[in-house]
Order: sequence, then C-alpha cells, then structure tokens
Amino acid sequence: MTQTIFRWLSLLILLTIMTTALPAFAEEGQIYTIKKGDTLWGLSKKFIDDPDYWPQMWSNNPDITNPHLIFPGQKIRVLDGRLEIIPAYPDAPIAEPQEEQPVVTETIPETEGVIQFKSTGSGAGFILTTETPLGILVDSVDNRVLLTKGDMVFLRMVTPDSVTVGDSYGLFSRDDSIKHPQTGKPIGTMMHNLGYLQVTEINENTITAKISGVFREVTRGAELFEYSPGRRDLTLQRAAEAHQGYIIATRDEKHFQGSNDIIFIDRGSDDALASGNLFYISRPRKVSDEILKKVGEVKLPDEVLGAAVIIEVKAKTASALIIKSVDAMYIGDRITMVTN
Repeated sequence: MTQTIFRWLSLLILLTIMTTALPAFAEEGQIYTIKKGDTLWGLSKKFIDDPDYWPQMWSNNPDITNPHLIFPGQKIRVLDGRLEIIPAYPDAPIAEPQEEQPVVTETIPETEGVIQFKSTGSGAGFILTTETPLGILVDSVDNRVLLTKGDMVFLRMVTPDSVTVGDSYGLFSRDDSIKHPQTGKPIGTMMHNLGYLQVTEINENTITAKISGVFREVTRGAELFEYSPGRRDLTLQRAAEAHQGYIIATRDEKHFQGSNDIIFIDRGSDDALASGNLFYISRPRKVSDEILKKVGEVKLPDEVLGAAVIIEVKAKTASALIIKSVDAMYIGDRITMVTN
C-alpha cells in the first residue's frame, strides 16, 4: 500500500514539474543557426510562413545593421509569430571567419514583393524647386486669424477656368531656403504642409472652399498645390538605378534624425525615383590619426547608419521615412538607392 502511494506521489510530482516547465520552453522558442544560403526572406517564409515579414524582422533587430549582411553561425529564436536575432554577447567566443562561409546576400523576391510599411500620413511637405503654386488662400468668411478644419475660405486661382466643384488642393507655407550640404548651392524652398481643402462653390471668379483637414496652423496667404492624400502604406520596390545622393533637409528641426523621422534627399523623379524605393544611409568611416601615421591613407567602406523608404517624389527632390536606424543621422549623410 505504501509503495503504491509513493508511486502515485512520484508521478504527480513529475507531472507538476513538466507542466511548470512547458511555458518557459514555449517562451524560449526554437533556436536556429543561420547556414550558408539562408536569407531573411527565406527564414521568414520557412518559420512563420510569411516571406514579407523580413523587413519587420530587420527593423526590430538592432543586431542586423544591414539587411544585405547576415552571417552563417548567427542564431535566431523562433517565437510565436515572430523571429528574433540572438545577440552575440561581448564575452562569447568569436569564431574566426572562414572562406567557405561567405556573406549571405538578402534580395527582394522577384514575385513576392508586396511589402507594406506604415507611414506617418501627417503631411511631409516638400522642397520647392521648379514647381509653381496653383493659387492662394485669400480670405475666410470670418475675421479669425488662424483657420482650421471646417472653415469656409475664398481662393484666387491661377487658372480659374480649370477648377471644378469637388476639386481638392494642398495648403502649404514657405519657410527657409535650402542649400546643398556639400556644394553650398541653393536647391529650393522648404514648403510646410498645412492641410488640404475642397472646392464647394464657384461663382464667376469667386471660388469658395472648405478646409477638410489640417496638420499645422492655416493662415491667409497659404499657397495651393496639387493635393496628395497622406500615404497609409508604402509598397517596397527596387530603384531603377543605384543613384547616390545626400540628405539635404529634415521635416522636424532636430539636430539628428532616427527611426520614423521624415527626411529630404537631392534625388527625385528626374532620376527615375518612385514612392516605395528603398535606400541606405551611410557616412565615411573615420580612420584614427595613429593608423594614418602607420599605413597612410586607407580607403574603407562607408559606415551604414540605417535605411529609409521614399514617400513622395518631386522633380529634383524626394521625401522619405526612416525605417531603420542603428546610429544618429544628419543632414549631409550619404544615401544609396537599393536596386537588388
């Protein structure tokens, strides 16, 4: 009898231990070691059946500083619905590089490339170069200085005959002139996106409109340009050419930029750029004076700081959303379009 009770108690304790250990195992997840030929796209498809997950995996893992560089021997943790890179801690042994284990190159799939990125949708603005305003907001139905959503206003259009009821226009205000950070030559004028309006009535040359949405304070004198609805998502696509350029301005007046910030670059539709094009942001590496004394001038690859995706293009400039940041980015940092 005693022996039977002992067996039952032993079984109960064993079951309790196993039940307690299961959540910890589930949380730890499966560990996978990256092999030659693996790609972020392939790993996303293999483990969570979602090949379009790889940009999120890249964006959420600071250990991957460049999506084109993952290495055999790196480890990933497979959790419920997501993948995580396991960081290599400083006290861990570092394996010597081997020629038979080259860098794995991540490419955007030829046929499975619909990848969505959420953007701010709050009006990025643009840099005015060759564009001309379509009209101006001249007055409102009341005497308030600041105008907002729902207010009725009057417009003066450059070509009033081309305006119809229901047309929408973007509202913009001028700010500082922008000079190129490398050459010092003028590029254009920063235009802040104030909001947008819709034409409600046309009476000969008097055009009445209603402000439909605002991003900033609207006042009389706001200039009208073509209305572009705020992007809610961006479809990643290759650039036609591997153009290089520079960050020339930022939307927000901050000393440095990081993830989710809006920047402007000196490339646009004249360079065949389009919304959704991805580019890397980099900076030349600094070589210490000690090394220069020992070996002289050394040409090193640029330091990759992050990546951004183009939101809207103009003829000579474009606005972009930073989607990856591994270090602070500044006006004057270099950009390189992704073509593969």
